[in-house]
Amino acid sequence: MATQFITNQKGKKTAVIIPISEYEDLLHQHHVNLELTDEYKKMIDGMLDEETKGKAQYVSFEHVKNRFIS
Repeated sequence: MATQFITNQKGKKTAVIIPISEYEDLLHQHHVNLELTDEYKKMIDGMLDEETKGKAQYVSFEHVKNRFIS
């Protein structure tokens, strides 16, 4: 299925229809690219402290990527 556009009476694109697989890929990519807020990081750190007694910590995606790709 090809991407389809819905237009108004003047021909301006107002909506798009994409295949489910493309939509799911976009959602996944969006999720991967989200930056965590400081509040969310603090919550994660608290959960890690409770579960691991301080043996684990949050690290950013960039940190992990740089460690393994460098």
